[in-house]
Amino acid sequence: MNTKINRFLEILRWVGVFLGIFFAFLWGSGPLQQFNIFAIFAVVFVAGLTGIEGLFFGKSAVEVSGYDQGSAYQRQSAFNNLALAITAVLALLLRWGFYAYVSLLMVLLIFLTFSAINHFYTGIKEKFVPNTLLRPLLVILLWIISLYFLLSALGTI
Repeated sequence: MNTKINRFLEILRWVGVFLGIFFAFLWGSGPLQQFNIFAIFAVVFVAGLTGIEGLFFGKSAVEVSGYDQGSAYQRQSAFNNLALAITAVLALLLRWGFYAYVSLLMVLLIFLTFSAINHFYTGIKEKFVPNTLLRPLLVILLWIISLYFLLSALGTI
């Protein structure tokens, strides 16, 4: 199967996170605004692109992840990720504010943590693929970046 689109989406997710960092410092007038900008970018890019990948490129996604062939559960997980990304956009448009953004980012981070544990467990039990180790490392990186922005913002409240 063609996995190039999946690898591109993986890269694009992280480009989105780093765009969030860039625009947080460019547009944010202080730690609170910087967190808000970063959180929206992170949730929309990571959850949104993961959802799109699961729905439209699911067969090759399982190849990249090392999992077995996709299923209805894979579509359900994709819809969950899209729901999270759409809710982040709604939170932005409706100006729900800091606590909504914190909640959405925490849901994303907790989900990704469980997913990373699952990737690592699958690697141990079945077979290791690059994502088996890469996913947990990237999730740790995302936690570090997120905590930087969150703790800075909380210091201003």
